[in-house]
Amino acid sequence: MTYRLTLEGDVTRHLIYDPTTSTLIDEGDGNRMVHPAFVTEGPVSWTVPHRVSPTAPGYKKDVRVLKIQMGFRCNYACAYCNQASWNSFLGGAVEDAKLFLRNLDGWFHPTSTDDIRIEFWGGEPFVYWAKLKILGEELRRRFPRARFNVITNGSLLDDEKVDWLIAHRFGVQISHDGPAQTYRNPEDILDDPEKCRLIRRMMAAAGQIEDEEAPPCPNEPDFGLGFGTVLTRWNFSLAAVRRHIEDKLGVPPGSISSNTEEILLPYDDDAMACVPRDEAEHRKALHTLFSEAANGETVPGCNSVRNKIEDFLDSLGKSRPIAALGQKCGMDREDTIAVNLMGEVTTCHNVSAEDAHHNLGNVAGLDAVRLTSARHHQTRDECRACPVVQLCKGSCMFLEGDHWQAACDVSFTYNTAMLAAALYYMTGLTLTRIDALDDGHIRRPGVAAAEVIRLASPHSSKAMETAAHA
Repeated sequence: MTYRLTLEGDVTRHLIYDPTTSTLIDEGDGNRMVHPAFVTEGPVSWTVPHRVSPTAPGYKKDVRVLKIQMGFRCNYACAYCNQASWNSFLGGAVEDAKLFLRNLDGWFHPTSTDDIRIEFWGGEPFVYWAKLKILGEELRRRFPRARFNVITNGSLLDDEKVDWLIAHRFGVQISHDGPAQTYRNPEDILDDPEKCRLIRRMMAAAGQIEDEEAPPCPNEPDFGLGFGTVLTRWNFSLAAVRRHIEDKLGVPPGSISSNTEEILLPYDDDAMACVPRDEAEHRKALHTLFSEAANGETVPGCNSVRNKIEDFLDSLGKSRPIAALGQKCGMDREDTIAVNLMGEVTTCHNVSAEDAHHNLGNVAGLDAVRLTSARHHQTRDECRACPVVQLCKGSCMFLEGDHWQAACDVSFTYNTAMLAAALYYMTGLTLTRIDALDDGHIRRPGVAAAEVIRLASPHSSKAMETAAHA
């Protein structure tokens, strides 16, 4: 399906974009458009991933990315937590961790130890500090070159844990929503001077700031620290998040490494109350996200925004076909697995094996594990008719019904902003409208056009979909 993109500024320009082949053509002269920094000489060979669905399930083998689910217990109670539905599974004693390690060699035997990523998940991982120590120390011994990652709310950190994280070369991400943090938890850890000191210690160890009390660790180059943000209807500004965190920490602007999970994907009814509720809130989200990216506030300031825009520009340079595009989360990949300490494989680390729908089997019989709970984006009607699918990559692969529709809506808003920013970098013009060609539609039947940025208004619009008129 192809789309006409209308860009306005000093001039009006029309581009023809086909996301199935990643081709962008100037309608005026017929020339293909590619960003000069992403020109590729010669053809590119592409791997075509399996399009998973309940009727064509995926499988797991040659595991390279290991997501270990230790349990769902957490000391926070965030309204939008995508794990909240599974808090009946809290995890067991440390013997579970020891059993997991004893059984690991029976199914996890990567051909190379240089390309392994191991993630340690809660709940809040440091609620499981005893388990985490056992797992982290033994896995670091077995896989000295693996990348280790943990995401934490930071509230349970102390000097002992910080020393351990640095020594074992973890990548640490602290979840923080900036000025909207109080909607997650009444207390902001950045109001605690001791927590700020610990975070600055880790920033110094990662080489992000200078600190005489905690100099960089030249022998531990793989230690890293960043902040991760979920956008909700209470704040759509990634620049405001960065300013909030840096001001609270008392560090220079541009010091922190930041990422975003984009606008919250609603996994349950509580989370539905946290996403944009109407056209006006979608419009505000799109305007904020576009303007911050186009004006350089989040590029390069937010890794996720920069990477997404660069990935899109690269897709144009290489003519990446839609057939080569996997899911956003990567959990459709056969080499990526989420497993709890009992060896039960799940759709992803955010769901519990106690739910039969998401329990895919056990690593003791890895050959029999089947991903039956997910849908690749090209098996969804909306994604096959979406102008931003190359940026969105299918939102969440297991949501259905109203939750899927809401996730699709917020993902469309976010990724339309990213598309507009990428085109602004290429042309200096602003994307104002998307029209489906050849009697097509945008995501849903009857929707032939999407308004994007309103240049005449101080507020830019969400890709406000307008039905075609006969």
